[in-house]
Amino acid sequence: AMSESVLVMQPSSRLDDYERCTLLAGSFDYLVQISLVFAAMGTLLYKRRIAKHKRPWVVWAFDTSKQAYAGVLQHLVNMALGMAFASNDGAGGSECAWYLVNFVITTVLGIALLIGAMRVWRYAVEEMGWTLLRSGEYGDPPSWKPWLAQMLVWGFVASGEKVVTAFLVIIPLHAQLDGLAEWIEAPLRPYPNIELLLVMVLAPMLLNALYFWVIDNLIKLDVGHGGSSSSLH
Repeated sequence: AMSESVLVMQPSSRLDDYERCTLLAGSFDYLVQISLVFAAMGTLLYKRRIAKHKRPWVVWAFDTSKQAYAGVLQHLVNMALGMAFASNDGAGGSECAWYLVNFVITTVLGIALLIGAMRVWRYAVEEMGWTLLRSGEYGDPPSWKPWLAQMLVWGFVASGEKVVTAFLVIIPLHAQLDGLAEWIEAPLRPYPNIELLLVMVLAPMLLNALYFWVIDNLIKLDVGHGGSSSSLH
């Protein structure tokens, strides 16, 4: 009875503890993050295995590392947006609930934005002759210079997509989304571990599998653009 009263009287403290878990406050949180990394890598490895035209391992590693770098930046932006949009008075969604809402919105809409951004990127590269930034092309033999340049640019584009989505969708619909975040979180407040698994494992694992699969097709070299080491499939 005492534990139940604590949960009822002090829900915000439990939610604060849970949000600290999203910021890697304990060993369990590190295991959660590691599981997400392995899930993303597993998706890309499986995609390579079933591909008709396999990229050389070095090229595949360059492409994958670009996604990893951008993924870290996106994760940091997601956490920052979750904390920025969360209600501090306990009346709306917590940082954890907002992390989930923000993650889903920016991932789904982000794919569309990144497809458009990649079209612009490839057009600019061809028009301006920026061969160093031709996505997925690293020279023969592969060189670290184009890989580094592409990784830095892609990290900026991918993390910037999160900010653009926030200004276009999340900020204008903040009140409605705050109510949605609170509604999602309400039945999970007595079960912080379940909420942790939902926010930091289940939803990201499912959406990241789709996200990394689609984005891998965007950033690798297309045979139609003059390369022979990879193709869209």
